[in-house]
Amino acid sequence: VLRYTLRQDDISNIRQGASRFVIEQEGKTLSSSVAQDIIYDRRDDRFDPTEGYFIRLGNEFAGLGGDLHYVRNRLGGGVYYSVVDDWIVSLTAEVGYVVGLGEQVRIQNRYSVGGDNLRGFASSGIGPRDRITRDALGGNQYYTGSAEMTFPTPFPKELGLRGSVFADVGSLWHVEGKDVDVVDTAALRASVGVGALWRSPFGPIRISVAKPILKESFDRTEILRFSFGSRF
Repeated sequence: VLRYTLRQDDISNIRQGASRFVIEQEGKTLSSSVAQDIIYDRRDDRFDPTEGYFIRLGNEFAGLGGDLHYVRNRLGGGVYYSVVDDWIVSLTAEVGYVVGLGEQVRIQNRYSVGGDNLRGFASSGIGPRDRITRDALGGNQYYTGSAEMTFPTPFPKELGLRGSVFADVGSLWHVEGKDVDVVDTAALRASVGVGALWRSPFGPIRISVAKPILKESFDRTEILRFSFGSRF
């Protein structure tokens, strides 16, 4: 899949007391980028697979005009297999990095980790953060991984309701131009939890209850999360 994007971002109405790193990026920017996504998918079902695997590579280049110049890259994949009678084990992982071309990467073009891709942590719950205001700043490099087992429930199969147990890991780090006011570490974070997946008429709905077992003092955690759609 090849796509072109022309986007204008306007950072304004910044709350009083926000991070100075956010305030420094106030104003309008125009980005002009071309991107490609290459997906090789051998799963038997995109939203609720029971066997197969997939590999996904994404690249984005910004600098065809506009104000911003950077390259973003992501590589991910997963494998699914049936242990016995609808007990499905899945292993998934993703890595990515973004680099500025002669300039620093702005906050809106960095990655965020937490929430759906690292359960037990809030959205943007890990990664570089302003030491004073605790505002998330995003990161230029990340990885995530998950091991999960889904299993049938006592309810009728026609309801499309399944249970799960899982363990997630991940990290997010590196911003340019950081100083003593930024906390930034590539330390591993990890969580374990249980959940439920309902294949509803409106699409997959997930409920997860997770507990971080490896975290940093400045991370933001989240025990309960509702999400819609496939995680990968």
